[in-house]
Amino acid sequence: MNQRTNKEKGHWLDFALEVLVKKGPEALKIEPLCKQLNVTKGSFYHHFKNRRTFIDELMQHWLAKTTTSFIEQADQEISGLAKLEKLDQIIASQNIEAEVHIRAWALREACICEYLEQIDHLRQGFLSQCYQEIGMPNDQAEQVALLSYASFLGLLQVYPRPNIEACLAVSTLSSKTLLKDYI
Repeated sequence: MNQRTNKEKGHWLDFALEVLVKKGPEALKIEPLCKQLNVTKGSFYHHFKNRRTFIDELMQHWLAKTTTSFIEQADQEISGLAKLEKLDQIIASQNIEAEVHIRAWALREACICEYLEQIDHLRQGFLSQCYQEIGMPNDQAEQVALLSYASFLGLLQVYPRPNIEACLAVSTLSSKTLLKDYI
């Protein structure tokens, strides 16, 4: 696939994430998306075999944008603590609004759960790795990673929603307390 086609496919996927946030997963249907983009269904089928392929690629796109990319950027730092701080900076600088909507979508569509399992495993694994690099034992690092991650996700569900910086600050309180013995 040439660069222009990849760009157009990326545009479809980014647009779909915007639609998901604004209108919900039920709006991710081929014909309405085509109308909103002012293109034919042929344009859709040029990039995606069917809606299932589209949803799979959308989830892979989201995984790459908000998990793989974030981890790769944070992993450039030297120490576990620096990696955690960099990860917070990256998250705070990005629009992660789709996170809440994708998780709600997973309650209704099982195929989304498969991606969330992979995403959550990668994210918690990276947090655990960072805690271990700081000196925390493996079992405790995994538990603290789960606690910190679950706290962050839970804060995204609070209304009125705290800003992303507050979510990050509150979700890391427990891990910072538990890390005092290792820093």
